[in-house]
Amino acid sequence: MTQVQARRSTMRPEDMQRVDRLSEEVRGRLYEIALIVSRTVGVQAPTGHVEKFVPREAVPLTGRHADADAGGGDWVEIGEVDGTEYCYGEIGGQAFAESPCGAAQ
Repeated sequence: MTQVQARRSTMRPEDMQRVDRLSEEVRGRLYEIALIVSRTVGVQAPTGHVEKFVPREAVPLTGRHADADAGGGDWVEIGEVDGTEYCYGEIGGQAFAESPCGAAQ
């Protein structure tokens, strides 16, 4: 059996401080998106932290997130807060938000 060992490198303290600040900023921005989407779709505001985020380039409009009106240039981003999935994006030139994803279909 072959063992695979993870490569772990020591980060300089100033790099770690910068990464910590950037990570905090990203989590805050994602939480802000979740607050806006929850207000838009009329659900309770999240109380926890963002558990998942999938950027638009990683999410083709297929499968359970597909929309019959979707076409070229359309996009969707998916997030999850407090165990509830939410989506937002643009389909057919129209901005949208929904929770849970696919609820409008």
